[in-house]
Amino acid sequence: MPGIEFDFDSDAANLQPAVRMLFQTYTDVIPYPHKFNDALVKAHLTALDFAVQHNLWKEKAEHEAYILGPILEMIKGWVEEEGPDKGLWGMYEANSCNYQLFEKINVKKGERSFPCPYKEILEISEKLGTFKITWDDVHEKWCKAFWNACARKVGIQIEAIPGEICTVRLKK
Repeated sequence: MPGIEFDFDSDAANLQPAVRMLFQTYTDVIPYPHKFNDALVKAHLTALDFAVQHNLWKEKAEHEAYILGPILEMIKGWVEEEGPDKGLWGMYEANSCNYQLFEKINVKKGERSFPCPYKEILEISEKLGTFKITWDDVHEKWCKAFWNACARKVGIQIEAIPGEICTVRLKK
């Protein structure tokens, strides 16, 4: 996958706009301190809010996994060749859809954990009254549903435990 390796000698010139945007984002503290993943988190929450209000959250999770189908098929091949932990690796730290979402992914054999990317934005939005979904909705109707849909497509079984620190581990 493209994000796994980076040749600083040939690709460093491409970093200037990205680093500028990173500093611009992290110095934007009004009305709250922004993070690099804010737009992605807000897009997820906006779509989930709509899906929950219209009782389409199961379909949303399955559709998102369907859209990632080509990537998940590639990861499934890795699982078949190298075992189930390669599925977690592919779903989390080797997948730009996730390593751009999570600020830090803690890696253990058969397990990944990371701070919940949704909690802070959801709390801020609750004060503004913009979302009707709850943190429990995010856990049950997005995180668990989506992660399990992806795991099925790559051929692994997981236990998903959302929280302030989310944990995903291979089922034994």
